[in-house]
Amino acid sequence: MPYDPADSNAPTARPPLAPTPRRHGPRRDHLDPRGARFLDPGTAVRFAGQRLQPTPYVGGGLLVRPGPDGAVEPEVLDALRSAADAEGWALEVDPTDTALVDLVRRAGLLGGRSPLVVRVSLARPVDDTRPRTTPDAWPVLQRYRADVDASWRGAVQLQHLLTTSAGSGERTDGHGMQPSPYVAHAATPNPYVAHAPQTNPYVAHAPTPNPYVAHPYVAHPAGSSSAAATGEYAQPGWGGRVPVRWVGPRPARLTEAQLAGRRRPVVAVLDTGTGRHPWLDDVVDRTPTCGPLRIGLTDPATDLERSGVVTGGLTGSLDVEAGHGTFVAGLVHQRCPDARILSVRVVQPDGVIDEYDVLQALNMLWVRQVLALAEDEPDALVDVVSLSLGYYHEDPADAAFDPLLLAPLQALARLGVLVVTSAGNDATSRPIFPASFAPHPGGVVTETSVDEVPLVAVGALNPDGTAALFSNDGPWVRAWRPGASIVSTVPTTFDGGQQASSRVTADGGVRSTIDPDNFSSGFATWSGTSFAAPILAGDLARRLLDDGATRLEDARDVEARVEAGWRAVRAEAPGVEEPR
Repeated sequence: MPYDPADSNAPTARPPLAPTPRRHGPRRDHLDPRGARFLDPGTAVRFAGQRLQPTPYVGGGLLVRPGPDGAVEPEVLDALRSAADAEGWALEVDPTDTALVDLVRRAGLLGGRSPLVVRVSLARPVDDTRPRTTPDAWPVLQRYRADVDASWRGAVQLQHLLTTSAGSGERTDGHGMQPSPYVAHAATPNPYVAHAPQTNPYVAHAPTPNPYVAHPYVAHPAGSSSAAATGEYAQPGWGGRVPVRWVGPRPARLTEAQLAGRRRPVVAVLDTGTGRHPWLDDVVDRTPTCGPLRIGLTDPATDLERSGVVTGGLTGSLDVEAGHGTFVAGLVHQRCPDARILSVRVVQPDGVIDEYDVLQALNMLWVRQVLALAEDEPDALVDVVSLSLGYYHEDPADAAFDPLLLAPLQALARLGVLVVTSAGNDATSRPIFPASFAPHPGGVVTETSVDEVPLVAVGALNPDGTAALFSNDGPWVRAWRPGASIVSTVPTTFDGGQQASSRVTADGGVRSTIDPDNFSSGFATWSGTSFAAPILAGDLARRLLDDGATRLEDARDVEARVEAGWRAVRAEAPGVEEPR
């Protein structure tokens, strides 16, 4: 029987879920380059009665909410310096954060509670020449919380590491921090795969480059446990990333005359960026700005969507997240061909995301929105934000939990910007963020409000309408969209080091099996809640356009934008609770 999203409150409608993610232990190659650590609940320092859960974080830095003037409050800074000194570290405020603060100050947006963040770093004292371990921000944060006034405790937090659709839980096999989970392993072509000698194209085990050969994801679809069964989604032919050919027409866009005084809705996608594709080259803004500042990562050396091969250069292996952002952008385009897409790059080539990069991107979108409204620049407005990323917090039950990530999301929501986020791929009911910021009883945000559009978390459906086995679920998941074996765009420039298993020349022509990492067709299938979220984002954008909510004369009316956002949510995600 197909899964019924409208009946999400019924106990029998929800699939059985693990209370914690099934994966354990981030890989060292994810942590080491960032000086990162993994919070171990068995050894981490804690307050009496504090119950911790695992989470990866940057070891040498913390995130701080500044005061109304954009600077770190003296009480906070003094307490942080004292805590760092007690742990043997010096404290440094990152000077690179001042550019956005200066822009906000010049625009007159400072004052009150700001969504801005400032990084502080833990460094070796100048006169210390002894051998030392790398810094650990967790005991410094705990010491700060013990010593500071209660009103300031939530102003400082860990700098978490996120992944797309939050493959950031633990794994006992040492392969944690897996990003969007269902991909062929980037490194398997180097140099020996189990069934390379097979020449017949139709063999049972051709797709051996499945990454999940250990618990909980095994290579064989016939696995008997539910953990093994989720590994099916990684298999080419079972939902994994694999080239396909699109034979239908491209999505048709309205002409400017047909828009009749309406602007095109704008969807901001925070992801790996967007590569070259004939569908997207005239649709996507790959260099979005906030005033004079670029939004997102800008280093071309880490642009995964250019060739798909960054970390796997010596083997020619496509990186694990190669094509992710292009795939997401293609789904938005399919659902709302008339939308403009802002491609904001926040994901590193290994699929890991620094929380600070997400916060800065969201804050820049907020500043861009405020300036567009104030200066009557409708072309700079954003209507929907699509987030296919997340992390598991170390202590979400703490009464002092005041996540920095929530502030810019709520600031955007109060301006009528719809935010859609993926539910995660770990088949768990553990709260994942930002998905768990969706309003629900007992959550960080307990109720919806008429003054801001609600964040919507999206779970994934199989092609037959049942809930995908990998999809996270919980009371925060109120919308469902297709998320398994989806077809969308990938960069036409992708051609990795793998080759067709059999290739012959006959009668002057070439015959071969499918080259598993040649995506010159521009299309692929893939699976994950990463892809359910942009489908809903596109649906909401289309609803705004059809509803007349993007009329140019209404561009500056924030109240009308919030009302239009709520109408779109009611139509496309009816499971979201109404304001009381």
